[in-house]
Amino acid sequence: MVIDGGELGETWSSLVHPGRAIPPDASAVHGITDAMVEGAPPPETVAAELRRRCGDETLVFHNYPFDLPFLAALLRAGSAPPFYNPVVDTLGLARGLMGPGGNSLGALAARLGLPREPKHRALGDALTTARLLHKLVPLWEEKGEVQSLAELAALSQDVLRQTGARPAAV
Repeated sequence: MVIDGGELGETWSSLVHPGRAIPPDASAVHGITDAMVEGAPPPETVAAELRRRCGDETLVFHNYPFDLPFLAALLRAGSAPPFYNPVVDTLGLARGLMGPGGNSLGALAARLGLPREPKHRALGDALTTARLLHKLVPLWEEKGEVQSLAELAALSQDVLRQTGARPAAV
């Protein structure tokens, strides 16, 4: 998904053929079945397209220490270059404003009146995260603590470090 001038822009998503059966506990969380990925492209195709679309743009996550290792594994499996992009984390931004606890993506979306999207699916979570970012940035701007995207990225990660979320090795 692209955010351009604060507006939600072009979206893209793809299932990935994992080359093996999907474990039942994973299917229970995200609802993706073996039948759904039967005709999906292989990791190489999806990784190349994801890398192309992201380029060097700033990436936005809600809890990047959880999500980024999955993307790093996809890029490795697809022989695509890793991400060295700047990262803004909406979990860090939310914790910095609202304190710890109750800052899951779903809880924040409900608290801030954001539209419901399918949970635990890439596009739904990306849409919710983009809308959450759109709500949180003005709050940080009002505090006068950030004036640039780079400062926002650093702040979001500083809060995560200070509140105990640790990046996973990628």
